[in-house]
Amino acid sequence: MNGVKQTARRGFTLIELLVVISIIALLMGLLLPSLKGARDNARRVKCLSNLRGIGVGLQLYLNNEGKGYLLPKVRPLNSGANQNDRSLLDVMAGYVDSGVPYEEEEGSGVWTVMDPWKCPSDPSGGRDTGSSWEYPPGAFMLLAEANFISNAQFAVSKAYEAHPTKIPVLVDADDWHNPRFDVIRRESSSGTQEDAEQRWNRNALFYGDLHAGNAPFFPTRTDAEVLMKNIIEHFGARGIP
Repeated sequence: MNGVKQTARRGFTLIELLVVISIIALLMGLLLPSLKGARDNARRVKCLSNLRGIGVGLQLYLNNEGKGYLLPKVRPLNSGANQNDRSLLDVMAGYVDSGVPYEEEEGSGVWTVMDPWKCPSDPSGGRDTGSSWEYPPGAFMLLAEANFISNAQFAVSKAYEAHPTKIPVLVDADDWHNPRFDVIRRESSSGTQEDAEQRWNRNALFYGDLHAGNAPFFPTRTDAEVLMKNIIEHFGARGIP
């Protein structure tokens, strides 16, 4: 028509569509692990930031109530705390600039938890226990009292101070920073220390300078033995100067 030759427009063939789909699937397979890794790293950074926030509050506590070194004498669990048997949340309420986690109904075991008391990698967000972190000194204070140490707070604090390596004051309650955490949680059935060390991937707040970082496995058998030896033999019979 008018000397202009018209050509029919050709669509994609089936093979071309399959090639395009295959390329897109390949790119997604390459990118998704990178995106997951970036998301996991962001969560770890947020976890460390929350621990540092608690560390600032803990330093204020040490300066005001702990004579510079006495760790809070509290129960290792948050549930069941009362005026005479306080939890770490109770003690730190006046030193951490945030709301205090609380049990939605007394005895329900379901908590409302806000930063900095939760780790973003914690699947429960701390709702099971009131916090995403454990307080190992509280457990050692219970052990000290079970060994008839008259001043467990002083003994454990000095044992922490004398320990040859930096050890955690707060540590993740589980290995949720492990990339295989969901698989491990489903498959794990044994509780041996060897398995625990292989699974271990946790952040912690360390005694002394109160820095936050990735924690080596704690407590190792050696850690526990050295701590209890110091608690019982060196500091157990002394009073606060």
